[in-house]
Amino acid sequence: MKKKIVSLLSAFAATFALLGPAPASATVLTTDWQSASFNFSSVNASANLAFDGFNSSLGSLIGVVIKFTLNEVLNDRAFNFSDSPSQVGAPNPVSATSTITASGPLGLTSVNQLTTPGYTGAVASGLTTIGSASLTNFLVGPVQLNGNPVSLANYIGGTNSVTIAMTGTGTQNGSLSPDVMTGYLGTASGIVYLQYIYAIPEPAAIAVFALGLLLLSVAMWRRRQQ
Repeated sequence: MKKKIVSLLSAFAATFALLGPAPASATVLTTDWQSASFNFSSVNASANLAFDGFNSSLGSLIGVVIKFTLNEVLNDRAFNFSDSPSQVGAPNPVSATSTITASGPLGLTSVNQLTTPGYTGAVASGLTTIGSASLTNFLVGPVQLNGNPVSLANYIGGTNSVTIAMTGTGTQNGSLSPDVMTGYLGTASGIVYLQYIYAIPEPAAIAVFALGLLLLSVAMWRRRQQ
């Protein structure tokens, strides 16, 4: 009899040992891309784009992804005030740079820089374009921010509750002569995309519990056979 009780207790112990540490797994899914467009008529510009927050009924939010396509033209220009050509770019070539940034909550950021080729040489009297650069349907990103529903709370909400800020800034560098002034001119447009990554929990407890019951049934059957 004592042996049968020990056998039964062992079966119970095996069952709870299996149930206790049972890990939970999850299916990771992604939402469809949301999109919004921007159009900058100058290099230095900004726009706020509205996106829907994550629908928490889908599951647990574990990641946010942004990317954007970019069409851009950047011209580096110089104006020579003198009546004769002037030398520029020595020792540092002259160039212009445009920086386009997509910024979301919690530091989610995607950045692209476009720089004109460095120019060294003579600039004629008047206004001259000394360098150009362009991009067509250029993909920037994707950039992903990982976390959980608590750390990514700023992305959980309703319609148009998440803002992605698009900003454009320009800079210019290089050596100039006293009678030459430089500037830049450009435009930019594109489409920003936002996507959520979420997890649907799939606890293994039910399957483990069924296995434990099976072991218990086997132990009881063996006890009856003795």
